[in-house]
Amino acid sequence: MVTEVPIGFAVRTPHLKADGDYSSFFLRKHDTENLYRIEDDGFTIADLEMSGFDFDKETRFEAFTDMLADHSARYNEQEVLLTTEYMKPEQISDAAISFSYLMARVDDLLLMVGSRVRKSFKEDLAEIIEQQFGSTCKITENTSVDSDTKDYLVDFLIRSPDGRLLAVFAGSGELKALESLLFWEQIQKGVYDNLRSMIVLEEPKPVAIKDRTLSRVMNSGLTLATLDGNTINLAEKMQRTFRQAA
Repeated sequence: MVTEVPIGFAVRTPHLKADGDYSSFFLRKHDTENLYRIEDDGFTIADLEMSGFDFDKETRFEAFTDMLADHSARYNEQEVLLTTEYMKPEQISDAAISFSYLMARVDDLLLMVGSRVRKSFKEDLAEIIEQQFGSTCKITENTSVDSDTKDYLVDFLIRSPDGRLLAVFAGSGELKALESLLFWEQIQKGVYDNLRSMIVLEEPKPVAIKDRTLSRVMNSGLTLATLDGNTINLAEKMQRTFRQAA
């Protein structure tokens, strides 16, 4: 449905949004030339933020801009709008179809970014670790503890001045959970009295980790913690585990 409005035209698409309303956009006429640009209704960014999409996270913003590029659109931060460039009237039909598909995809953005969301979970965990240990310890990412464990990369290795070590795995999926288990089994074979290891999950029962693997983690000597919005409990558990490495 196309309706003439003061700025040009309002277009309602057949696509239903998550809130039950039809997705819509505008054709804004150029002030002086016979050109138009397509822009959203001004609510897209606000709706994403209210749904928990964090534009300050680099990986999530990258996924968002990649989606816009697929449909020749861009994010105008000053106007808080998704827009195309101005175009001639004969170019509008193809661009409008592409933009309507963009509007249909936006609601699924949190699901579509997949691994990028998991990367953002790791970024969130990195911030917490930095806040807890950054002023007193050395923090190294994606590293091995020593030559005996060179085949096991730890997401975060925290080293205190007195030699205590805490290896933290970001449990974003099945493979990472298995890696943390193999690492824990490996350090049981050596003399690592000053080393403790733990795995942090994004939620208590992550769908990306099999129940059998999660059960093995829970029954091992690994310290298990979840982020799940409760940074205070996570921080306390990390500190307690680190103190045990003595």
